[in-house]
Amino acid sequence: MKPAKPLLTQWLIHALLAGGICCLLVSGMRFYLGSQLQQQLLQRVPLQVQQQFMPLLAQSVWDVDPAMEQRLLQGIQSLDGVAEVSLLNTRGQVQLALGSPLPASHRIELPVQSAGTGDQPLGTLRLSLSLRSLEYQLWQDIALAVAELVLAMLLLAWLTRRYLQRKVLVPVAALVTRWHRPGNGRQIAAQDEIDALGQTLLAYEKHADAQLQHSRQTCYELTQQRDHLSSLLAMRTAELDQLSRFHQMVSEMSSRLIQLNHADIEGEIAIALSRIGNLLEVDRCYLFKVAPSLRIHHTQEWCRAGVASTAQQYENYPLQESAWFVPQLIKQHLVALSQLEDMPPEGHNERMRFAAHGIQSIAVVTLSYQGQVLGFFGCDSVLQKRDWLDKELTLMRLFSEMLCHTLLQRQYRQAHDVTRQALTLAHEKLDGMVNIDGLTGLANRKVFRQQLARHYVHSQESRQALSLLLINIDVFTDYNACFGHLEGDQCLIRLATLLQQHGTGPAVLARLGGDEFGMLLPGYDAASAYSLAETLRLAIWQLGIPHISSSVSTCVTASIGVASLDTARHDSDGALQEAAAQCLYQAKQLGRNRVISTSHGAGSSA
Repeated sequence: MKPAKPLLTQWLIHALLAGGICCLLVSGMRFYLGSQLQQQLLQRVPLQVQQQFMPLLAQSVWDVDPAMEQRLLQGIQSLDGVAEVSLLNTRGQVQLALGSPLPASHRIELPVQSAGTGDQPLGTLRLSLSLRSLEYQLWQDIALAVAELVLAMLLLAWLTRRYLQRKVLVPVAALVTRWHRPGNGRQIAAQDEIDALGQTLLAYEKHADAQLQHSRQTCYELTQQRDHLSSLLAMRTAELDQLSRFHQMVSEMSSRLIQLNHADIEGEIAIALSRIGNLLEVDRCYLFKVAPSLRIHHTQEWCRAGVASTAQQYENYPLQESAWFVPQLIKQHLVALSQLEDMPPEGHNERMRFAAHGIQSIAVVTLSYQGQVLGFFGCDSVLQKRDWLDKELTLMRLFSEMLCHTLLQRQYRQAHDVTRQALTLAHEKLDGMVNIDGLTGLANRKVFRQQLARHYVHSQESRQALSLLLINIDVFTDYNACFGHLEGDQCLIRLATLLQQHGTGPAVLARLGGDEFGMLLPGYDAASAYSLAETLRLAIWQLGIPHISSSVSTCVTASIGVASLDTARHDSDGALQEAAAQCLYQAKQLGRNRVISTSHGAGSSA
């Protein structure tokens, strides 16, 4: 298959036409510029003769030096454009003449003067100027320039032809040869190589469509292989059966855990961990319980033979120290890593810790109930890396739900036992504790009101100082929501003990409500009452009771309102208590964890 007119022939024709046009343009431009230069040269000849030769010529004529005159006239004749030069005496006779056969186009006569003769000329210098020599030189220059241009264009054309043939035409021809199918029974008539390539690609595209149709037919035939799909379905059914058996095993273990006593639960969980570890074929299987303070407080772990245990190294581990792993667990409830390198840069320290424990792959599930983290259940692969399958993660989720229910049941039983014991003690002491707060052992609101009325009357009569402190635990509702009411009661008991340690002399301390305490201070003026209140606030904060859901501090804090008796402002004991309540309200509005007094204003917060 040969093109009608190859690209190389077309390119040569166009190159010759372009070269001819370029030569014409260059010749015309050089001729125009040369003509302008000739005119400038003829205009400069008289001035050049006047400046360079006339003084010497006048001196030689004055000195009557024919040899010098001969040399000067020869020099003038050698100038470009000078055809003939003659020296005439004062009578107009030709004294000396030099010339060439070229016809003159201009004649110029210049007076020969000397300083010795003044304005009287010594003779006349006649110049005959001719453009013939300049035109001859111009045509020589044009011919030389055109010759150089032609040679350069021929060289460029030769180089371009070789480059076009090697880099374009030969590869295109090779592509046409490679893609052309001789057996198609049709000869392609192309205008040039590019057209031939286009037609070949079109034929190749049609062939590809035919292949596509054939592939579709093959795919249709492959749909007949249903036996293989049936075997895959059987395998999937087997996996579902395995999952069902595992679910049955989890239900069995769950029933046993529900029926066991507290003392037997730990042993049953250990058995369950070993069964799960062997079923999943992992190297470690563990349960980490989380205390309300968000620390791991108890661990149980099963390890395959030859694998070291690491559970004790996480005992009492604070969850706040985790930069990535624990936050991801709380957020997603499941973290499965086939390799530790999948952890992001912020989890670098935890990755190093896991690597130090020999972990290559890890999967952990969060045990939580209504936003409260109860613990973590996880599995480690130490001997080799593994890709966690969906069914394995499903099994872990099922088992984690069972463990979560077990921990909740145990927590409820413990809470029930504590409550039952507390109720028993309360019933035993009910007759003798009518005026005592059952939780903290402090006086209740009724006793506090009675003591306030009595000391108010006594201070009025004896003009003795009297101050009142109202103490409220900051955001205690959030504390109960986060840690539970049992932990909240323990917090109240610790604060009551602290207040009793700081209450001296005739001070009356009472629990007025859920998270509010009152302290009546007979004999305390405003300054001493404010000082004691600030001491109590700092002591409560320094107890360091964790309060992660507080917007004030990471520990439990308190706001205190202080009022000191002023007979002009407090006309009753209720007015004195209302003044302390207003100060307490102001302390809460200003950000909590501070002391506000009717005499001192706002105190600083820790």
